[in-house]
Amino acid sequence: MRFLLWVCLSLQAAGAAAQPESADALLGRARTFHQKRDYRNAIPELRRALALRPDLTEAHGLLGEALLSQGFAAEALPHLERAGLLYLHALALLETNRVPEALQELLQVRARRPDDPEVLFHLGKAAGQLMQQSFNRLMRLHPESARGFELQGQNLLGQGRGDLAEPAFRSALKVQPSQPGIHLALGRILMERGDLDAAEKELRAEAALSPGNAETAWRLGSILLKKGQGKEALSELQRSDRLNPEMLETLFDLGRAYAMENQSEQALKTFAQMIQIEDRSELAAAAHLQLSQICRKLGRNEEAAQHLKRYRELNPKGGAKPQ
Repeated sequence: MRFLLWVCLSLQAAGAAAQPESADALLGRARTFHQKRDYRNAIPELRRALALRPDLTEAHGLLGEALLSQGFAAEALPHLERAGLLYLHALALLETNRVPEALQELLQVRARRPDDPEVLFHLGKAAGQLMQQSFNRLMRLHPESARGFELQGQNLLGQGRGDLAEPAFRSALKVQPSQPGIHLALGRILMERGDLDAAEKELRAEAALSPGNAETAWRLGSILLKKGQGKEALSELQRSDRLNPEMLETLFDLGRAYAMENQSEQALKTFAQMIQIEDRSELAAAAHLQLSQICRKLGRNEEAAQHLKRYRELNPKGGAKPQ
């Protein structure tokens, strides 16, 4: 009798042990693993939970995130979509090289989280990848088009090889003489080379093609300033400032042009506007030095001393003073 009772109890215990765990229990254990970032143990538990309960939204989300973190982006995609995790879904799209779709979703995320550094980073990454894909296709299909030559030139210019970039830009002009941007690039190369007359010629050609381009007006004004043509420089720099207000490079050269034309109060106002916008960079240091010199010229010695002090704070190594 005792033997039969023992057999019954043993069979009941065995039957209880053979009962499968519930989806909720599996999810709970997986959640603990997930919180510890133990994704290798979380993944099989989540798979088992979903095998029992395919409708567990949380399990889909946790599984998608775990798979993505382990590098299985393609496998993560349907789970992240099912869970409605738009940001992580966009990252998975990016990892699987579905860049246009990723970019569209990241733009939606940015609308909700405009200042999130992670979102901004991945949005920039996606935009960069899409740009590179487009450029690669351009060079593969149309290497000798005006845009193809321009891209070659821009790449070389970015590498600091203006000597090699110049022929590429000139080839672009042969194909399409009225293409905006090419004369501007040539003007930059020639300006860096110190050939101010040739640079001025290119920039005037660009200004004729794109009269609303603020950078062209600034660079042209900067060249005229270097050539000592203060009045002409002032006109171009004022035009650049109207086209793109608060551009620091324009304001700095505009202040110098006012000073060259003996319009000291306007120069002070322009440099003051500049350091109101930004007061930490090398350009800001140069503006404080200019303000110090102008204030001293006007007999405002206390203000001059304050600006000189700020110049030294921003330029502690005491490099060459901007002219």
